[in-house]
Amino acid sequence: MKLHASAFGEAELDGAVRRAVDDWNTVAREVLGVTAFVPVERAEGAQVVVSVEPAAPAGSSGGTGPMGWAEVKAGADGVIELPVRIAVAEPRARGQVSRETVLYQVVAHELGHALGLPHVSDPRSIMCCVSGRVDFGDAAVRGAYVEARRHPDVRSVRMQLAEQYARVWGQEGR
Repeated sequence: MKLHASAFGEAELDGAVRRAVDDWNTVAREVLGVTAFVPVERAEGAQVVVSVEPAAPAGSSGGTGPMGWAEVKAGADGVIELPVRIAVAEPRARGQVSRETVLYQVVAHELGHALGLPHVSDPRSIMCCVSGRVDFGDAAVRGAYVEARRHPDVRSVRMQLAEQYARVWGQEGR
């Protein structure tokens, strides 16, 4: 899919977005044998558009509200309808996690939705979390989640990506 990502205007943040796209492409080539996202300069004609939204004002719910969201529609067969729109709030550091890492994690997560992946209950997954299905009261679960946020890894969804596309591609002949 042709992908356009708005620039943040900071080399470190723009690099985090590029790494998220590159990492998804690496995983998609390894798992599916295809390149998932082809970056393009202009939003016109792009099938996936990532835009930057202003951060919520200090003292507001910006620290607890969504850091990104994707507008993704799929047909009954699971095939994504294009275009996909992704919005990402200007990132803020969260505890020991830098702005760049937060942005990488959010963009990588939302690109997963652009590929049709839903939330999962695995706290280590870039696609975590299903609301109400992850027990953050459990120290091991909380620790796995925190570690995955500090060191996000798109490879955490290899199996999920393979299963999703086995279902979608398996239905094409029906």
